[in-house]
Amino acid sequence: MTIRAQRRKAASLLKHALLVVLLAVTAISIACADTRAKRMDAWRGRPIDDLIVQWGAPISTAKLRDGRMVYSWISVHSIGRNYRSSFTVTEDGIIEDWSYYDTSIPNYPK
Repeated sequence: MTIRAQRRKAASLLKHALLVVLLAVTAISIACADTRAKRMDAWRGRPIDDLIVQWGAPISTAKLRDGRMVYSWISVHSIGRNYRSSFTVTEDGIIEDWSYYDTSIPNYPK
């Protein structure tokens, strides 16, 4: 086998290896997002006090005009990757909705 053929074969193997890694990372990301959604959904209908006891004090709160509150927490998962978890709570203190996003992505919808 010529050197040129060996290089082509090596390049082809490298491309296949990179594709396998990319597919694995994608699958893991999807699984993590699904797990996160299930974990966050489990808080719907529960008192915000339960979440505060579990997670600690929020980094921020905001009162909406309709009387609901939004509680937010920031978590750091790796260098430069900060995530905001926010929960919208009824006037009675019951969690009704949530959002989760990577704060390090520019122009990400908040």
